[in-house]
Order: sequence, then C-alpha cells, then structure tokens
Amino acid sequence: MPSTATERLDFQPLYHADRLTTVNPHGDVGLITLWSPWKAVERKLVEISPDLLDPGRSRIAVAANLYGDGMFAMFCNLLHNPQVRHLIALGADLDLPTCDEIEAFLRDGLQETELMGAALRRVIGTGRTFPVAEGFDAELLRARLSFRALGRLSTPGLGETLLTALDELPRSDGRGSRVTVEIPVALPDDYAYLPSDLGGHQVIRRTPVEAWDELVTRTLRFGHPVKVKGQRLELLNAKVVITEPAEDPEEALRERGFALDAFHAYQDRMFVADLDGADYTYGNRLGEHFGLDALAVAIEQLRANPESRDAFISLWDTAFDLPGEHSNPCLVTLFFRRSQGALTLTATYRAHNLLTAWLLNVYGLMAIQRHVAEAIDMPIGPITVISHSLGADPSSDRYPAAVARVRDPRPQRGLDEDPNGYFVVSLDGDVILAEHRFEGALIKQYRSDRADRIAHAVAADLAISLPSHALWLGRELANKEHALRARRTVQPRGAARPPA
Repeated sequence: MPSTATERLDFQPLYHADRLTTVNPHGDVGLITLWSPWKAVERKLVEISPDLLDPGRSRIAVAANLYGDGMFAMFCNLLHNPQVRHLIALGADLDLPTCDEIEAFLRDGLQETELMGAALRRVIGTGRTFPVAEGFDAELLRARLSFRALGRLSTPGLGETLLTALDELPRSDGRGSRVTVEIPVALPDDYAYLPSDLGGHQVIRRTPVEAWDELVTRTLRFGHPVKVKGQRLELLNAKVVITEPAEDPEEALRERGFALDAFHAYQDRMFVADLDGADYTYGNRLGEHFGLDALAVAIEQLRANPESRDAFISLWDTAFDLPGEHSNPCLVTLFFRRSQGALTLTATYRAHNLLTAWLLNVYGLMAIQRHVAEAIDMPIGPITVISHSLGADPSSDRYPAAVARVRDPRPQRGLDEDPNGYFVVSLDGDVILAEHRFEGALIKQYRSDRADRIAHAVAADLAISLPSHALWLGRELANKEHALRARRTVQPRGAARPPA
C-alpha cells in the first residue's frame, strides 16, 4: 500500500536486508555489483575515490549483488524507497543477461504470460519473469528509474566513468511515497514434505530438460526446509544421470524460462581463466588457479591411456576455500572415464541452486565434456551430476512456476525406458512366463503359476529400477494369473454336468 512522505527518506529494505550493504541511507543511487564479491568492489571504490563510501557524502544509498534471482525483490525494495532514482551496475556479469533484462524492463515493460502453468509477468523480449503481486507498479518504476551498466571492474576508465555518471545524474529531493509490495509467500507455514530417503534420490533421464523436470518435482515434494540464505527446500546427495546429454530444443527451454543464447554464453565462459574481480570462476579453477591447464592434462592422460582413472579434477582448494573468507566454488570435482567406448563425465557440486543454476550448469558440463571428447576422438557418453546440497529457493522468481508444474503436471510424452531392460509377459501352458529382455536379447525367464512368486524373484534380481516399470509389471502379472485361474475353471466340452 502507498504511503505519503514529506520528510527526507532513509533507505529501508523490505527484502534481503542481510544481503545489502548500506552506504548513505539518504543516497539516491543503487549500486548493483552482479557476481563480483563486495570486498573486491569495495577495494575498487576506495581506489577510485574514498568519498564513494563516505556515508555523509556518497550518493550511493545501497550496494548488493544480483545473481539473477532477487530482481523482483530489488524492484520491490525500490518501490518502497522512492528516493533511489538511479541504478548503476558494475562487476562480473559472467555473460549472463541480467543487465539486458533490467534495460528491457525499463524500456519495454512487462506482459502477461504463463510459465509451466503459473500466471506470471514477463519482461518483454526476455526470459525474465516476475510473480503477480498486488501493488507492484511497473510503470511507476519505469518512469522514475534510470540505469547504466559500466562493465567489469577491470574495464579501462571505470573510475572516471563512474564519477562522471554520479556527478551528472539528476539528484533526487529524497522524498516520495513509499509503496509496500508483499511478495507472494511460496512456502506456507504449514508446509509438509512427503516421506522419503532424503539422501537417496536418483533421476535417470535422457535429456537435460527431462532430468530437470523430475528433479524439480522431487525437490518440491520431498525437500526438507532448511535455513540457508533465507529458506530453502533441500535434498542431499541428489544424483542425476543424463543418458544423452545434448542441446534441448530452444522452445523446451523457453517454456521453462531459460534462454539458449544465455546458455551458450555460459558455455564459453567455462574456458575463460580471467577472474576479473570475482573470487572464483570455473574457468579460472580449471585454467590458472592451480598453476596448470587441468583439462589439457586430463586430455593427455586419456590420450596416453583411454582406460585411465586418473582424469580427475578438483576445483576445490581446501587451504584457500575452507576458511570461508570469500565466495567458494559450487562445482568441486570432475571425473572423466571411458565406459562402453564413450567418454562419461561425473561432476559433483558442493551446493546447487536447482531453479536457476542446475540446468545452466549442466550445459556448462556438456561444453567441457564435448571439449575433452573431441580432443581424444571419443564419442560422448552419459553425464552424471551429484549435488551434495540441492536447494530450491521459495523466494526465487521461478518458484511459483515450479510449484504450478508440480501441482498440475503435464502429461508425459512417451514412456520411461528402464535402463535395466524390459519384460514380456505371457501364458505358457499352465504357467505365467515373464521374459526379462534388453535390446531384444533374453536375459532371464521367470516361470510360475503364481504372480507373487515371479514378483519376488524379479525383486531379488534387482531387475527393475523404475517404479513405473514395477507397477506395470505387477499389473501384467496379476492379469495373467487371473486369466490362468479363469482358464482352469472352464469346464471341458462334453463333460458330465451335475444333476439339477
């Protein structure tokens, strides 16, 4: 609800106060530091001019990262603080479209849309979506705010450009009417998760998008709420096997709020070793941090011995990362291994943001796997992703759409194929015959006149890995046993009938 104010306003955040750095509460500029850690930005600002951080002289009201999630909360904070009239972005953008999305919002506005069954508002011309929240006045923000992106911390002339921009921007009188927008609460107080083995969830799917869909469903149904950077739904040691890691159709990504060109830009960044003000990048950990080109060494290992089990890369530097004095990498290991003539890749993540980062990260892994496979002339095999702490953030811009998809899932297109093979069930004389096959080849036959005996034998052999397959087989065995019993009760033709 709007409120009037005749006195000079001070900065009062509604959301994510613990993630913001207030400089001058009466300032009229918000500083967006993207992926660059605040300590690196702080050093750069002091180098440019100590006045930039002087609470009594700086025009900067507040500074904060903006990784992607949180853009809607940022705009809600700005509606509540109308004295902030300008946004300036500087820092590492990792070639992600955050600045482009802000520019598109201010230039073109929002349009009504639907994502995975949820009604949302989309920044026109982008994949960025916002929840539908009462009181969110996009037009007021568009009329009031200005925005400039100044580049990375290493951009030549950054200091002069920043100082000139701060000097030339029109000054706010520090007054205005606050608007309070309540972001829809995605995780209710009575949230209840379904029972499961929290650390035992495994997904085996053909494509990245199919794997992500199931992982979202599992996390939102079985995830436990934990307090990590707010509140998250968490699964431990979630394992995903993508059997055919290849680029998904652009439309399939767009349906889920992702942009293929952003994924391509991220893939390119996996091979850039320059930190450029960030605490870490995966390209740096693979290329310079440990003093060697890790991928090149792994390639040489596999060229010399395709069966090598030494092509293992750690991106975690215990002495540097464990004290926790800076941002630490989420991707911590890569393991390349030839299996059935193809190059497989297993990656482990220390912490994983499911809704925004998981699918993006998989595309980065696909680029790495392709790079190594081409260098050693080996076909591409499955990618396995293990997430030690997999979290879904209820405050994420993507969370409402994910909830809608889980609550009202769309029909499956095609049948799930069990990697353990399939069954052919028939009647063979007076018994049920269940043949376990794989790609047409017979693995084992199970025979009995009782369905439960075959079911127990199949379970003992671990011949089925998918619940859907087990349900189907149980139904088929029961139907065949019913048909067998019906056959036995039919009187033979010409048999004597009992007297009436």
